[in-house]
Amino acid sequence: MNHPLEQNNSSPNAAPLLTVEQLSRHFPLGGNLWGKPHRWVKAVDGVSFALNRGETLALVGESGCGKTTTGRMVLRLIPPTAGRVLLEGTDLSGLSARDLVPHRRRMQMIFQDPYASLNPRMTAGAMVEEPLAIHRIGTPAERKDRVAALFQRVGLRPDQRTMYPHQFSGGQRQRVGIARALALDPALIVADEPVSALDVSIQAQVVNLLAGLQAERGMAYLFISHDLAVVRHLAHRVAVMYLGRLAELAPREELFSRPRHPYTQALLAAVPSADPAVAPRRTGLPRTLLGGEVPDPANAPPGCAFHPRCPLAREHCRGTPPPWREIQPAHWAACHEI
Repeated sequence: MNHPLEQNNSSPNAAPLLTVEQLSRHFPLGGNLWGKPHRWVKAVDGVSFALNRGETLALVGESGCGKTTTGRMVLRLIPPTAGRVLLEGTDLSGLSARDLVPHRRRMQMIFQDPYASLNPRMTAGAMVEEPLAIHRIGTPAERKDRVAALFQRVGLRPDQRTMYPHQFSGGQRQRVGIARALALDPALIVADEPVSALDVSIQAQVVNLLAGLQAERGMAYLFISHDLAVVRHLAHRVAVMYLGRLAELAPREELFSRPRHPYTQALLAAVPSADPAVAPRRTGLPRTLLGGEVPDPANAPPGCAFHPRCPLAREHCRGTPPPWREIQPAHWAACHEI
């Protein structure tokens, strides 16, 4: 893999492209005769972060931790229960569907499943052209030329515009999805596990494509993944989620070399290695297994959500939620013991 940008393209004093403030999403579970839910699933519970122009922020964690729900709320595909999402200074949270339309041009999504996200009844070219037609960009001839150029840029032949999704391989289908996301020249792309369904050799090609496109166009990525090897290659900063909350957020190399939260340490120590004897020396972390299971999000533990599995847990961890604080410059964590 070619190495991506080492730093984001933004001035340190520039306003963030995206600001997420105390974002939450609670889903009702069950209900009585009057429709009142028995309990709530706190899929996302008070998440805050900022994303600069030209930067990649990776959102990582175990399945079910709230990564995808966070990404979908950022794009207003799911309405938040509480909190705000600001894109280029505009609060998207309270906008109507009509008022949201011009902002949708500035943010797009690459989905995890490159087959389910494509319409099997439309040609690849028609799907990439559709956003341009919806937003009335260019003449029909200009749109066709733009689609052909996009196909070439993502590694597809222009004549493949007339093919249907089932005629492409998995990697080619994901390239169609990337071309569709690029059609409106967005400032922000939410990439939800964009390579997890692909073979390893194809993953490298797609990751390099994403890095190259960012270098060319200066777009920002919110990159949702559980693959820490891909994250280490592509991300500028990494945010670790556990049970709907952020556990730690830091620059990439800082987090991989000096993780501070016990959950982050366990997550990195569990990364598979071809030689398990070398893994502790490579990461600097002992290979430890977390006890217990991830708690039920509908019945989350009080205090710190990680305390039932945490080797550092103390009595106050069981009753008091840890504050989200900056433990050193640009390195944030939520833990009483660090």
